[in-house]
Amino acid sequence: MEKIKVIITDDKAGYRNLISEMLNLSEATVIAEAENGKQLFKLLHSKQPDVILLDLEMPVMDGNKAFDLVNKHFPDVKVIILSFYSDPLLIEYYLKCGAKGYIPKDILNSELLIGALNEIQNGGVYVPQNSTQKEIYTTRQKEIIPLIFESLTNKEIADEIYITERAVEKQRKKIYERSGATKAMDFYKYAFSHGLQFLGRVKSAKN
Repeated sequence: MEKIKVIITDDKAGYRNLISEMLNLSEATVIAEAENGKQLFKLLHSKQPDVILLDLEMPVMDGNKAFDLVNKHFPDVKVIILSFYSDPLLIEYYLKCGAKGYIPKDILNSELLIGALNEIQNGGVYVPQNSTQKEIYTTRQKEIIPLIFESLTNKEIADEIYITERAVEKQRKKIYERSGATKAMDFYKYAFSHGLQFLGRVKSAKN
């Protein structure tokens, strides 16, 4: 059986070594390593991996940008996100955008990693049990959160997603409340600690 070809992308050499060790006894082989998205993208022009293990928070080019480039230029390569961020909203976002797996680093072990590789090679999508929780944000709020990070005003958000300015104000207040924030700065602190700055825009169709 041909081994699964893997590229590990993480800015921490120690973490890349740890992942390599986890894969030593598996049906996978590490064909290359990258410490940021820019290095990864260069490698992909000469290497042909089956799977990329991708961290999100890296210098030079982060995992979010790298993920977009992989999707655009190498759509057949499968991506598993490995991140210290484990917010269910972030996991949902990347799976919807085409990631084949998402494993929070704080629970990562060889069994989970090998299980994820086998699952996606068989056409599945892998998320560890208990990594997803009950939704706390509505679909509309998920549209608004990325726009808050772009520092759009309530009026600009309203124009962007075709609702009233008053409705945006109401939804923004609920977003703050559901994240335990009482003001914008509290929300930003919460969001950055959960990786929500990586969320992209969700396209909204005008009714």
